[in-house]
Amino acid sequence: MNPHIKRLSYQRIGEFEDEFLSQYHTPTTLPIPIEQIAEKKLRLKVFEEMDLKKNYDIDAFLASDLRTIFIDFNLYMNFENRARFTIAHEIGHVILHGKLFQKFDINSVEMLGNMAAKITDEDYRWLEYQVYSFASHVLVPKQSLHDEIKKTHRKNPKDGDAGSIDTSNAGFAGSVSGVGRSNF
Repeated sequence: MNPHIKRLSYQRIGEFEDEFLSQYHTPTTLPIPIEQIAEKKLRLKVFEEMDLKKNYDIDAFLASDLRTIFIDFNLYMNFENRARFTIAHEIGHVILHGKLFQKFDINSVEMLGNMAAKITDEDYRWLEYQVYSFASHVLVPKQSLHDEIKKTHRKNPKDGDAGSIDTSNAGFAGSVSGVGRSNF
């Protein structure tokens, strides 16, 4: 099997985020309660798994049933913001790549090789780029970021240099490495 990986632009991924938040979290209050959305609204099960990072060099993975996320126990217990980002990342796979993931037959960490054998390295990079972007968009919604920049700097972000804001103090509570000019 050599699946076709659709190349989604950063802007299009942002549109998926808009649809996702309008369906699962309105009004958009911060921080986005991503774990509650995962468990209560999407009915996903989040299980902590010992030593995923140490033994397999992964933070988490989504099972092919699209209902189960396994996350590294240490990450989940000790790094709240990273865990939130990781859960949003795995939700991104459900939203953006659900049909594809169902074909991979992954129900344990040992079965992750099933996916690796079915897609190219380039396709894998596209999958990951898309879900990292999705997670960034979801945890730092565009309108909330614009509002915070206006409040903090009294500028419209579209006017150029928006300066910097401390997203952790602004209520975003998540890893935001993917946030940049393209959010404007």
